Amino acid sequence: MVEQIASGGKRLRAALAVLACELFGEPAATALDFAAAIEHLQNASLIHDDIADGDRKRRDQIAMWARHGIGHAVNIGDGFLPLVTLSIVEAPYTETVKLQLFGLLAECGLEMVEGQALDLSFRAKRDVSLEEYFDCTAKKTGALLSLATIGGAVIGGGGHDHLMLLREFARLAGVAFQIRDDLLDMEGTKGRQPGSDVLEGKLTILAVHAGVHADRRQRARLFAILARPRRVKSAADLRWVLDLYRDLGAVAYARRAGDEILDEAAQNIYRLPETAAKYRLLRLCRYFGSRRR
Repeated sequence: MVEQIASGGKRLRAALAVLACELFGEPAATALDFAAAIEHLQNASLIHDDIADGDRKRRDQIAMWARHGIGHAVNIGDGFLPLVTLSIVEAPYTETVKLQLFGLLAECGLEMVEGQALDLSFRAKRDVSLEEYFDCTAKKTGALLSLATIGGAVIGGGGHDHLMLLREFARLAGVAFQIRDDLLDMEGTKGRQPGSDVLEGKLTILAVHAGVHADRRQRARLFAILARPRRVKSAADLRWVLDLYRDLGAVAYARRAGDEILDEAAQNIYRLPETAAKYRLLRLCRYFGSRRR
């Protein structure tokens, strides 16, 4: 567990929790216990995701399951879950706030699981629509952003209307965040091999867009390659798929869609009270679409 914590990461979700708390006048330190809970949950999900995806690298390092075996990695991931609970239980929040946080944790945790189930099930399908991709991503990625942002706002004393604005912001920001991840996978700047999503057979926004716009022959070859086990996919297969994504305009579409969704997400922030934290949150929102890792 110490190895996982020390392996790095951007701590973006923890930052969201702190900024959301500051929006309503509470100092950043007030949300640190909850931010720690968010990071523990993120670590658990990353370890389990790598097992599900067969990813051997994470953050330019060997993934936990590849280093220690699947059994130990599952146990390490599970070990972070009690820390999520303890971080909230031992925090100096009121019982009412703690109860709200645990309710959010259950709600958003189930939504994350649903999103991951959709993502895994998509790999056996050839007719996933862009609307289905956006729905899956809003759950798989947006749910944890929602938990961090809304939870921080609850600690800060945000009202119902403000929480709803932040929920919509986080849902949309999660979609844009995942679109950026899909694009970064092509560039190989995520600490793993370029095109890892293709090797894993993932239906990213690039794959879904290409599937919609390819001709019958291209579509058949695309999904045949994605469906093959990772170990039998060749470098030529990978090159062909990545070239297809570019040729069919999937890359340009993804960039445009990510920017538009972030703009929509930002509109919710503009409606929040005027504070310095509001503008820091807007800068963080923009970073989601411009990050290089």
